[in-house]
Amino acid sequence: MEQHPVFMKYTRDWLHQMTGFSKGYLSRVATGKCPLSRSFIERVCFKLNTPEEELFLPDAVEAQ
Repeated sequence: MEQHPVFMKYTRDWLHQMTGFSKGYLSRVATGKCPLSRSFIERVCFKLNTPEEELFLPDAVEAQ
């Protein structure tokens, strides 16, 4: 099953601990059942102190 690139870099459990999002919600986002929202992107970037370009652009994960 294909998932969003940010979930290939970080596990759902770790993102749950860092962001406070539920594991169920993270699973739905990872698999595309729930679309990425601006608030989700901003919260993840803020909590991880990482720019959006490094987390949410498909090329960002592949380049590392």
